[in-house]
Amino acid sequence: MTPSLPGLRFRLFGFPVTIGVDFLLITLIIGLGARPGVYILEWVVVVAVSLLIHELGHAFALSMYNIHPEIRLWGMGGLTISGFVLPPRKSILVSLAGPLVGIPVAIAVMVVKPWLPSGDPFAATASDLVFVNLWWGILNLLPIAGLDGGSVITNLFAVVLGPRGKRPGLAAVALCSAAIAVGAIFVGFFYLAIVVFFFGLFNPEPYLTLWQLASGGPGGRRVAGAAPSKGAWAGPRAESRSSSDGEGKRGKGKRGEGKRGEGRGGGRQPLVMVAAESRRAFGEALAETMPGGSGEAAVTDLDELERRPAPLLPDVVGMVANRDDPAVAARLATETDPLAVFGIVTRVVEANRVSQLLGVLRRDQTGDRIPALLKLQVGLHALGRFEDSMAAASMLGRSGGARSAALEARSAARAGDRKRAVAALERVLALGPVPLSDAALGDIARLGPDRKIADLLAKLRSAASPD
Repeated sequence: MTPSLPGLRFRLFGFPVTIGVDFLLITLIIGLGARPGVYILEWVVVVAVSLLIHELGHAFALSMYNIHPEIRLWGMGGLTISGFVLPPRKSILVSLAGPLVGIPVAIAVMVVKPWLPSGDPFAATASDLVFVNLWWGILNLLPIAGLDGGSVITNLFAVVLGPRGKRPGLAAVALCSAAIAVGAIFVGFFYLAIVVFFFGLFNPEPYLTLWQLASGGPGGRRVAGAAPSKGAWAGPRAESRSSSDGEGKRGKGKRGEGKRGEGRGGGRQPLVMVAAESRRAFGEALAETMPGGSGEAAVTDLDELERRPAPLLPDVVGMVANRDDPAVAARLATETDPLAVFGIVTRVVEANRVSQLLGVLRRDQTGDRIPALLKLQVGLHALGRFEDSMAAASMLGRSGGARSAALEARSAARAGDRKRAVAALERVLALGPVPLSDAALGDIARLGPDRKIADLLAKLRSAASPD
């Protein structure tokens, strides 16, 4: 959820920070009935500083994985937004980093409090710092949907059970959240019940998952005829190929051949997105495939694309969790923010809904079908889902144009499919032709020496060069 109201914007330790006016108003209302008017400003400042300390814990933890997030204070709490999905173990560490920074701050204030000058405002400020940091830290450790404890529980299920553990983990968080809310109401702690309701309102996935499991809802069946979800950057595969370029940046995949995105095994782990590299790959492919001018995609400067945090998309979270693939397809077609497009595709991949979305788009005959498929093709390629990216290109056919065919050739080369790469290059020559970027030529070069490919590339260079 991106705050819609204006706010104060600045940078803190290099992280962009936004303090929304809605956060200030709600904090002010909470403090009005508990303290004299002269201390209202002190209360608002203490709450803001305490939540910034908490969110900085998350931000510094993310920065260890080369992810540079944005911090936002809004509504009843704070958000550390990166737009990237970490493996379960790393996600647990990031989730715990906030409370494990805030709670020690409360303890430190309690230790030094006896040496502070007696009387207000020092005593009041110290008491508020202890209360907010300790309360917010403990609250976040509870297994509530939308809070750090809920994320920890969900990822613990994924650690123990693998990818299939996510849905039971989400259901467990929903059950715990409901139990905590009921218990809070029973003992008269209505503020906690309001917190559960508020964060659940903007984090519906656990509750939707619980409802689907309880009602025997759809379980992610594949659409007949849809391409299988293969590719890399989704964790280690059955073969000894690497899911990343190395162990120091992300994950623990085997080095193998050292080529990202070439594994073709059947196992699937939660998606790992690399902060700078995946965004740049997406931005480059988007610029080549949909080079603006048609209102389909507003291509952003690549350096900005790497730095700017992705927007939160609660509507897409609800659509994917509810398996509303037509709504996701429509949202994808109309979205113009490149990072939002990438976020939608990432969410679909993470939820294993690629084949279902392709099936919906295969049947769709609206004018939105082509831009949705183009964006999906680009996002899948950037995430290493090369087989699925080629499936999207096949559905586009000639409607995708030479640029879509060129991207298909790149995906085929990355997947090691020489025959498919040749066919795609022939289609580029027939439809365009368009010049191939250095990145595209580098991908195609992965196939090794091939006379037919060399001839096609020479023809493309000749046809694309000015007379």
